[in-house]
Amino acid sequence: MFQEVFCLSFFIVLSLLSVCTAYSNVYVKCSQVNFTSMTPYESNVNSLFTSLVDSASIYNFNKFESSPQSDGVYGLFQCRGDLSSPNCKECVASSVGQLKTACSLSIGGEIQLEECFVKYDDTSFFGAQDKMEVCRKCGPSIGYNSDVLNRIDGALAYLVGGNGQYFRGGDFGSIQGVAQCVQDLSLSDCQDCLAEASGRLRSECETSIWGDMYLGKCYIQYAHQGNGLVNNGNSTSNSSNGRASKDDIMKWIGYIIAAVVTALGAGVGVTFACKNTNKNKNANENKNSNENRNGT
Repeated sequence: MFQEVFCLSFFIVLSLLSVCTAYSNVYVKCSQVNFTSMTPYESNVNSLFTSLVDSASIYNFNKFESSPQSDGVYGLFQCRGDLSSPNCKECVASSVGQLKTACSLSIGGEIQLEECFVKYDDTSFFGAQDKMEVCRKCGPSIGYNSDVLNRIDGALAYLVGGNGQYFRGGDFGSIQGVAQCVQDLSLSDCQDCLAEASGRLRSECETSIWGDMYLGKCYIQYAHQGNGLVNNGNSTSNSSNGRASKDDIMKWIGYIIAAVVTALGAGVGVTFACKNTNKNKNANENKNSNENRNGT
């Protein structure tokens, strides 16, 4: 039994690595509630995806909703603020393609790539604050180097203090920093979200040379020089300069195997992401996770 579980776990790990490293994936989340294929809802989802990709050639953020409400679908995309329009469209198209595969019949899903974010659901989430942690990454420790740590604190404080924009980034001495909120939020909610993300990032990645914190509607990142957040707007993958080290990969493989073994032993389904900090959207979704949407 253990051998079968281990082999299945290893197969899943290899599959996940091939999916999660393509196009600089950060995380993918899929609803556990499914819709039935060949229904109006499926048609609306496909129409939404087409609208998102087409709009990304002009805008770096947009949101759409379909009607009627009984089969309505809501969705949005956002590209990193310094990404060019052609590459924004390319990133959104890649995101939509991966959502179609990972969340093929899910009534809702979201995907965060390094350069863009796409989300859809059967209920409106526009303007709703979401400060749930969905992903965090911490680089290797630099020890208690007060000079570097103070610079990191200063960079994060500047990003949170902001410039009245949804995208904020720059170089702060030897520290690079980037922060962004989903633009359906108000600027005050954006500020609250980034303040929460920054606090959690410094708590979890206390002495790390780089760190990323993704909440439901915002993210914040920093990196010491040489471990940067480089993006010239002409590529769909950032220069990471070793941020995904072999040690990091082996660490996450261990986490994934442990999660698979635990889940198989408990007889429950598993959704994989950067860090499994997610819960079902609500108790009803958990209760009905095996029920299909029939469109009526």
